[in-house]
Amino acid sequence: MTFKNSKYYDSVQRVRSFMYGDIEKTLELAGGSKGAPNFLLALGLCCYTEYWRKLLLGIPENASRKAFTAFFKRLGTNYENLANNTSIDIYRDIRCGPAHAYLIEGRESAIKVGTGPTGIDYDRKSNAYTFYVSTYFEDFKGAVDKYINGLEGGTESLKNLEDALNGKPELL
Repeated sequence: MTFKNSKYYDSVQRVRSFMYGDIEKTLELAGGSKGAPNFLLALGLCCYTEYWRKLLLGIPENASRKAFTAFFKRLGTNYENLANNTSIDIYRDIRCGPAHAYLIEGRESAIKVGTGPTGIDYDRKSNAYTFYVSTYFEDFKGAVDKYINGLEGGTESLKNLEDALNGKPELL
């Protein structure tokens, strides 16, 4: 069976469209008088990153650190270097910090709606992160699209996706 013929194809396509639309609509607020909720954008992107890796690995629940870190590495070389840097804990700092402590761990860390050299920049000297939401979002879309193209082309595991979604209600 191919991904396009699987019972999950339409659902996965809808989830991707929802996530992209959700972030795009929120980013459009940046040009308005009140601005965009940069913190919620960063948190949403981190949660979405974790979701896609669960499909990639075939993890229906739990193993959040493993799920986040593995898909995070797919966003590009800089992300992979951050994830492999043993002097920092990217999952704790970037994913858990906003979700549980309402901040990115590290001194003087910032979340910016705009673009930067990479989606997440880390300054070793000041132990500070800068999360560039728009750049991260573009890198995230590239990784998701590549994953779905891999499912369609047979280079990604359809079985893992099925294992992650089996017994779950249809998504969106």
